[in-house]
Amino acid sequence: MLVAALLLAATASAAVPSHFGEQMEAALTCRSEWSTAWWRGYFRSYLGTPLRTWGEAEWFDSQGAQLGGVTAKEAFVNLPTSGALMVGVLIAQPVDKVKQTIETTLSTHFEPIAGPYPRFLSFSGSVLVGLSNNQTKWYCARWNLGNRP
Repeated sequence: MLVAALLLAATASAAVPSHFGEQMEAALTCRSEWSTAWWRGYFRSYLGTPLRTWGEAEWFDSQGAQLGGVTAKEAFVNLPTSGALMVGVLIAQPVDKVKQTIETTLSTHFEPIAGPYPRFLSFSGSVLVGLSNNQTKWYCARWNLGNRP
């Protein structure tokens, strides 16, 4: 019984902190400064080890974090060797529903971007991408011009 309680306490301490939503929403809406090293450390501290490395990014279980009124399935950050500075989340809902919810919750607006798949861009540079499996990527990306860590 004591061992089970200790394991539960250890698991609870690794849970998403109360400030996670605020930190992520600021980054996802491109309204904060951040670096790859900072987000990698933050995700490793609160989300554990990456689920996988794919597409020049590390992907983490976001533990059902609520962001902009939607539930994030996974969070990702670019690898240090990538030319981009990117932080984002995967949401298990279609892009139109995600767009509507985020716009209402965060009082922001996304405009459609022409292309072969549904994409939307906010004035601040936040991006929503509709995926073929009815999921959505929400991210902020900046290009590393040598002036950021």
